[in-house]
Amino acid sequence: MSIIRKDLGPRPPARLKSKLSVVRPGKAVADLRLELRSGGEFSIFSEAPDDLEPAIDRLANQAIEANPFQSAAFVMTALGQSHAHQRLALVEDTAGEAGALAALMGFSVTDRGSHMVASAAQGGYHAPLIARHRPMATIDQLFEALAGSLANLPGIIAFPALLADGAFMRSARAVAAARGLAFRVAGAFRGRALSGRMDPTGALSRAEREAWQDNLGKWEALRRKGRIAYHVARNPREVSAALQDLSLLCDTPENASRFSAFVPVARLLSENDRLRIHALYLEDQLIAAAIQPVHMGAAWVWKMLVRPDMEALALGEQLMMRLTEFNLGDANIAVTRVAPGAGPFLAERFWPGEDGYASLLVALRPGMERALDSVAATYEDAGA
Repeated sequence: MSIIRKDLGPRPPARLKSKLSVVRPGKAVADLRLELRSGGEFSIFSEAPDDLEPAIDRLANQAIEANPFQSAAFVMTALGQSHAHQRLALVEDTAGEAGALAALMGFSVTDRGSHMVASAAQGGYHAPLIARHRPMATIDQLFEALAGSLANLPGIIAFPALLADGAFMRSARAVAAARGLAFRVAGAFRGRALSGRMDPTGALSRAEREAWQDNLGKWEALRRKGRIAYHVARNPREVSAALQDLSLLCDTPENASRFSAFVPVARLLSENDRLRIHALYLEDQLIAAAIQPVHMGAAWVWKMLVRPDMEALALGEQLMMRLTEFNLGDANIAVTRVAPGAGPFLAERFWPGEDGYASLLVALRPGMERALDSVAATYEDAGA
């Protein structure tokens, strides 16, 4: 590999003068930029590369696995938060059109520096974006660059809570095996998925049926308090109004800070019909809301917000049932899942489908099997 750093002076090779290696006022500059032996260019950013925003969204639309949490709206916001320590790894395809991205991966290094964690913004789904054109070769390039001494990164990378049968999990495991890299699959768990028709009988245990009956009793108690309305915001005007109402549910400075960071993301997503905000109102006052990004037919229930003084009334469960009915009739949604960390909800038990999830850990350099086992053990505990 050859390396071009932003601190090497104002004269990079001529063929890179139009790229991000050149310092321009108001533009983010790559912390590191590598030319890969196998073709393409690898870069790492800790600030948002604004001029690549269109390329990021093009990649999101062409990825082997749909992930709204790696779209430009989420990525730019995450890199703008100084406390998040989030960084962005990109592989650019120099053989294609200018600015064509082949891979995008948000990541951070753990506090103790034992490994890297590939992650999406604010607790979403963590699969990186890999272009459909030559995906195995692209993942190979990504692993090669991350492992190089010039990148100065830990030799182990973790991809938490991936869909076990998802395109990225399958491809990354195949590449690791082909390169002779040690890898582990850890922390397996199951999650419900909504596609097709619901089974009205459900697969509830006796305890779950009793809990559901208790929820229905709480719902009847709520109805006696006044008129209840359910609304779904999806266009920019409706989303803007819902965001104003949502600000009232942010009862702590921490929640208020997270909400303020989400506002620009929500506005950008709504412009392309990539967001639904499901909400319950009591006498025109917002009492619960579910935030749901949508991309390429996949919807993720990402956040559930409930008015603090009504948390005991099972509002989240009631809202999830209405969301379920709405999504079954939404022609733009083929499958609905709950993002890792957002659930679980008892209402999910009525969903007919089920997915397996697991974390993938890869040792990017040889001789790291013992360290890999140690890191993998922590992900086993997390999935238990």
